[in-house]
Amino acid sequence: MPETDDRRARRGTIALFTAAAALGVLGAALLLTSSGNASSEHAEPPVAPNSSSNQAGSVRPVSSESPMHRTTDSRPTADPSQTPLAEAPLSLPAPIQRAARDFTIAWASHDARPGRDTSYDDASSRAAAYAAGGLATDLRARRSGTAAAQQWRTWTERRVQVTCLVVQVSLPDGAPAPTRDGGFARVIYRVTEKPASGPSTASIANVALKLRREGGTWRVVGLPDA
Repeated sequence: MPETDDRRARRGTIALFTAAAALGVLGAALLLTSSGNASSEHAEPPVAPNSSSNQAGSVRPVSSESPMHRTTDSRPTADPSQTPLAEAPLSLPAPIQRAARDFTIAWASHDARPGRDTSYDDASSRAAAYAAGGLATDLRARRSGTAAAQQWRTWTERRVQVTCLVVQVSLPDGAPAPTRDGGFARVIYRVTEKPASGPSTASIANVALKLRREGGTWRVVGLPDA
């Protein structure tokens, strides 16, 4: 059946509407796609879960509380030349030092050479001259024990001279400061044993002393460590 002009006109109109609708749909799709791509360029990428985050060599994000991010102290360090040194032992008045020195030298020195000391106790008798009270009495009456007697026999056989050199006199740790009439002292000294033949031997020793001033003279009245 021949198509009339009206029918051809209606079919053309429908085709135009259909094409326009298709173009509209396509344009909307393109608009959404470009919008989605633009947003994705500025968004943070999602972090994929890492199943090996607890394994060696894995990298963990560092928080602001991590030590790597803490602020370091920028204050200037102290000048090493101004750092105080360890405190030296507290010195004592000269009269106390002299009394402690004299007593120690007499007390720790022995001479086992022929014609010299007759026993280990001769040193105690000499030290008694620098002591007072009960200590002086004990030193004059002292009789050596087994160990001292054996030591004296060894020295006698080798004709040993034992000398004492005081290295330091100071206030013992924890002891009160000296007063006008009393005080304590720590004497560090070197003992050298020199035999008639052969090499000498030396050792370091120390003794704590209690002192008291009597008649203007300082004397040793006790051996706190003994």
